[in-house]
Amino acid sequence: MRLKDFQYKGPYIYFVTSTTKNKRKAFLDYPFGKTIIQHLREIRLKTDCKIYVYCLMPDHVHLLLSPSENGEDLSGVVREIKGVSTKIFWESGGKGKLWQRGFYDHIVRKQEDLKEIAIYILNNPVRKGLVNQWEDYPLCGMMDELPI
Repeated sequence: MRLKDFQYKGPYIYFVTSTTKNKRKAFLDYPFGKTIIQHLREIRLKTDCKIYVYCLMPDHVHLLLSPSENGEDLSGVVREIKGVSTKIFWESGGKGKLWQRGFYDHIVRKQEDLKEIAIYILNNPVRKGLVNQWEDYPLCGMMDELPI
């Protein structure tokens, strides 16, 4: 569900979640996930987008990002991420669709929320019992500095 006539660009920051098709655990394959993270860095430049925090869980991804006012809008950035990752998935032998249609987004409204959301994203693998501390999980981290 999208807001009518809203541009979905900067200066807003969005908390985005997208789930794999049928909750496929595609990101248990860490080399595949690391390749996707490298491409996130390239997509960030191509779409003129800030990616503050990311976490590729086995069957979904969390992103804290801000499209620029002059680059791709939020849907364009997510479309690029899903398109590139699906192509890599197929090239590495994957079959079928990688992602479910659509994605969930939330506009971050306050600076305090921004820090809390970043911590929530980074600690997702800890809450799911994959690691004891987020720094030990190879598929999450920070790219751009939080604007706080």
